[in-house]
Amino acid sequence: MSQKKRIEQIKELLHAHNEISLEDIMEKFQVSRDTARRDLVKLEEDGDIVRVKRGAILSSKHSHVPRYQERNISQEKEHIAQTACSLIHDGDTILFDTSTSVELAARYMRSKDITAITNSIDIVTSLSNRPDITVYMVGGKFNPYHRNFIGLHTVEELAKYQAHTLFIGACGLGTGGLTAPDEGEAYVKKGMIRASQRVIVLTESTKFQKTFLHKVCGLEEIDIIITDRVPPSEIEQQLHNYNIELIVTNKNMRSDYQ
Repeated sequence: MSQKKRIEQIKELLHAHNEISLEDIMEKFQVSRDTARRDLVKLEEDGDIVRVKRGAILSSKHSHVPRYQERNISQEKEHIAQTACSLIHDGDTILFDTSTSVELAARYMRSKDITAITNSIDIVTSLSNRPDITVYMVGGKFNPYHRNFIGLHTVEELAKYQAHTLFIGACGLGTGGLTAPDEGEAYVKKGMIRASQRVIVLTESTKFQKTFLHKVCGLEEIDIIITDRVPPSEIEQQLHNYNIELIVTNKNMRSDYQ
């Protein structure tokens, strides 16, 4: 297959998934790592992608971030959210990040007398029929795709609170910690971490070893990770080194990145 035809197919995959790894290209097109890398260099030169560690993401001029209601709720996310609920106790103050797994945890939560803080409209909606829960909404610049508030004002609002626990989603999770493709989202996540005594990451194993431009935090700032599969060995070892509790909902499965 010519590079031109291969690049067209890579672009189709990127428009469908917003991201692609070198391994994905190598496996799908049966090419070497050097060939896959040259394809990404060409796409970057044309302004179609932004290269990141181990792959690429669609550039902002082409990227379509799925609106919240377009995102799939997988069985893995359901199990992660249900497990997260077991760590919530009556009377807790919980800070909820914007992610589908975190929203599910808020929806399934059965603990009482909870004080909830969030920048997500969907989480506020999920908790609106719970008279035993006090909900605080932090404002700022509205993001219509994630249906949440971000920006300097949001971070300033977060600084007024001190939560027992933060439930936070992951865009990318590796040995260097959490990363995000959007600077505004990363900035707000940092503010949420500062406003919390305990940080619990809810993430599917597909996020392991993905690295984006903007760093959210190092592993040392994370207390617990709840995921559906055992992570790659190098990440698992780092979690052990930082005394991070790893809760795996399907302990018989290892990550596909092994």
